[in-house]
Amino acid sequence: MAGADTITVAWSGVVAQTGGSLTIMLCYDNSELLSKPWRKKGDIIAKNKRCKQTVIESSELVKAVDHSLTTYSVPIPRNTAPAKYVVQVLNTNPTSGYTQYGESKCAFKINTYDRLPDSLVGTMSFLIAFSLVAGTAGYMLDRKKQNAIASEYM
Repeated sequence: MAGADTITVAWSGVVAQTGGSLTIMLCYDNSELLSKPWRKKGDIIAKNKRCKQTVIESSELVKAVDHSLTTYSVPIPRNTAPAKYVVQVLNTNPTSGYTQYGESKCAFKINTYDRLPDSLVGTMSFLIAFSLVAGTAGYMLDRKKQNAIASEYM
């Protein structure tokens, strides 16, 4: 659930780079790319548009994860679109850029966070019903006044 849950990412076989770090990215699954040509999968990581998943476009969920870790818990941002995703972990070197990457084989689905509390839905329903009753009563009262004024001239 976007905005409420976290995912735990685990990796192995990372060659530690001096001054380097890991970057964790959330990328659309291949099934999400078929009907959306703007989510192009590119071989060059910087041009891979399938990993820009949030409303405020960001390429990564977490930057600068230490090599000594083998797992990391990442909160899913609230503005993540509901879709199927895979996780990509990139090994970076400050001088040569990306040196290794790995991608999860299984996709998972993210649902949107429901931002409407039940109390707000109940209040909205009451106000809609009240406005219909008040509008109908106002219309009937106005019609009655118009008929009374019109009866004087007949």
